[in-house]
Amino acid sequence: MAETGPNSFFFLFRTDKGRIDRATWWRGSLPIAAIALIGTGAWLELRPYARHDLTEQPFIAPMTILAYSYLLVYAFALILLAICEYNLSAKRFRDRGRPGALAGLLPLSLLLGSAVLWFIPRSFGSVPEWIGPIIFAIMALALAWNVVELGVVTGRRAL
Repeated sequence: MAETGPNSFFFLFRTDKGRIDRATWWRGSLPIAAIALIGTGAWLELRPYARHDLTEQPFIAPMTILAYSYLLVYAFALILLAICEYNLSAKRFRDRGRPGALAGLLPLSLLLGSAVLWFIPRSFGSVPEWIGPIIFAIMALALAWNVVELGVVTGRRAL
């Protein structure tokens, strides 16, 4: 039987029901952020091997296979981490007296913003370069707002 206490994995990351304080939010969010950053760093190291030119490389290139295999696992892990962060943050928003649905803004802005930033150099000019800094600023603002709202300001429970 799964443990369902207030500090259990199931309660914190697999359901959006309940409320948590800011210390619990920090304890849950920091590992999620660390895993995402380490995974992103690993992808940045493997990304050059994802470019496969058959005129310069053999048909079967082990590093290219590794890069794309890692990309599949990495993309799946990021989606799971976004879900975990949503569930954790929804509890904290609820504790602050705000709708839990606000927790979706940060993961959504990071996933969509990162996709746009990835697409800009591959768009052959259909997405202008000047959009990049604006998207990055929106992502940074969403992150800053989430950290201040959930990790700095004390809870004000709604009745």
